[in-house]
Amino acid sequence: MSVSLAEVPPMVIGGSIISVVSLIFHIIGFSTTYWYILKNVVGVKIGHVGLWQECEPAYGRELCSDITGGQFAQFKATEALECLALVAFVAAVICAFLKMFVLKERGILFVVTGLLNLIAGVIALIGVIVFATISSGGHMLDASNFHYSFWLCLVGGFGGMFSGIIFILAWRWVRN
Repeated sequence: MSVSLAEVPPMVIGGSIISVVSLIFHIIGFSTTYWYILKNVVGVKIGHVGLWQECEPAYGRELCSDITGGQFAQFKATEALECLALVAFVAAVICAFLKMFVLKERGILFVVTGLLNLIAGVIALIGVIVFATISSGGHMLDASNFHYSFWLCLVGGFGGMFSGIIFILAWRWVRN
């Protein structure tokens, strides 16, 4: 039995590509240290923060340290939500490839893949929103200081939601 992409509905191929791209964006945003740029009172960059590390210039080079206990509850919530989103993205991509190459006749995989993508996208977006609402002493984070890691997770979340909608539409289309 030969595996051919010609047998796979175009919506499934498109949804799978969007799922993979969303996963890649989420992995990059999840793992890099540029969620937020730290600036001093006069607006000079003094470092940057990711979900797992914060980095500051020291002795002519950049020194990064792990973020450990005592942080804001919202920060820990963001970490947990983005971890859950990553797991859901990986599961969605696996289901998409199972649908394309292994279990082609299983219509339920449209729904499972679509729901996993929707869940991953929504959780990633909630995590980004929680991060954006971190405040300390009544001061919110400055929206102009969010950096590429933050935006990649945001785009990955929207991509996951879009891919989920495509898979559910593909299920409806193939079913009728």
